[in-house]
Amino acid sequence: MTGWSESLGALRSWAAHSQPVFVCGQERSGTSALLLALARHPALFGVPDVFETFIFHQASALLADPPKPMQQGYLRGADQLGHLRSQLAKLGGGQAATLDDDDLVRAYFAHAATAVYPGQRPLEKTPAHVHSLPRLFRLFPRARVLACVREPTEVVLSYQRRLQREQALGKPRAAWAWLDLTDAMLVGQFRKIDRAIREAATLAPGQVFRVPYGWLTSAPEASLAAICAFLDEPFDPAMLRPRASARERVDTRLSLPLGAPASTGADAGLDPARAAKLRHDTHALTQRWRVPGVVPAEPA
Repeated sequence: MTGWSESLGALRSWAAHSQPVFVCGQERSGTSALLLALARHPALFGVPDVFETFIFHQASALLADPPKPMQQGYLRGADQLGHLRSQLAKLGGGQAATLDDDDLVRAYFAHAATAVYPGQRPLEKTPAHVHSLPRLFRLFPRARVLACVREPTEVVLSYQRRLQREQALGKPRAAWAWLDLTDAMLVGQFRKIDRAIREAATLAPGQVFRVPYGWLTSAPEASLAAICAFLDEPFDPAMLRPRASARERVDTRLSLPLGAPASTGADAGLDPARAAKLRHDTHALTQRWRVPGVVPAEPA
């Protein structure tokens, strides 16, 4: 294979000129629905399902056995992962383990762009990558980031309902522990994510776009058109027509068109006193999270 795999210099040059699209932000804020819609755009990776790679946190897992299922699934299977590992070994002078994590991340997307989704622009979704945005922009300085957010009371309710569904299915604690958070823990999470988004927008002006869940789901065509304009891509109606999936999902909304009826209200299902405290504790943050569009850089 020629191009990025010829040398570390070629790989780093590929990453510096690439324009990947990363979806991240608050869990339960529409990241998966947005990914599936974008994957229908002919210019972007046609990712077949919701694969959270955690590649910025777990780059060395590319070399581990057994492989991480979602990292492998993102590459469409074991064969492609094997091809990538072969290229990494060559770049590492026979030992892929000699490569640093930054080059593993670069190579992951370079291989996906040239061998798995050739001719398409990189697209990836992992909510937790919101905490890796400085590194993301260092590796991919021309990247575009879509940061999904949602009314805090709706997030809390969504966590609660998803936790109940997972437990009702009899899944082990390891499968749903990430949902078992107190309100105080979630408020702390909201604040960290809000700070990460604002700091990234200052680090990379014009390259971070806030995507409020209510805006995305209430006006999907207009919101996706605005997102496409941010990405410098033409709007494509195919994004609004996801194919019905044969896969049985715990989150049934992922099998529905983007914009299907959402929750009945931000506070539905929450104790009034609990909802009031959440609104009080997240007031300033919520005002920002309701505004879609490019996140402004903050004054020094």
